[in-house]
Amino acid sequence: METHGALVGWTHADHGESVLLRIETVRSARDAANREVDITRVLLTKQQAIVLANYLAKVAGQELLDQKRPCFFRRLFGLGQSLPASSS
Repeated sequence: METHGALVGWTHADHGESVLLRIETVRSARDAANREVDITRVLLTKQQAIVLANYLAKVAGQELLDQKRPCFFRRLFGLGQSLPASSS
């Protein structure tokens, strides 16, 4: 079954090696006004979640932040920050 709607919210739950993604959509402005929300639950492996997150960031023209803390020497010499994008 294929459905279409506007994304109005989501939540997730960690299930060890998997992530349960709960997606909330509405089919029309009237449904939104009446709070008639459709809920879809999708179980993803953590690897699938990373691939999806990277894909969505890429199509949005963004880059995911690397949350690893730079090592001591990179912090000491200011090498831990991302360089600003060049404006060519």
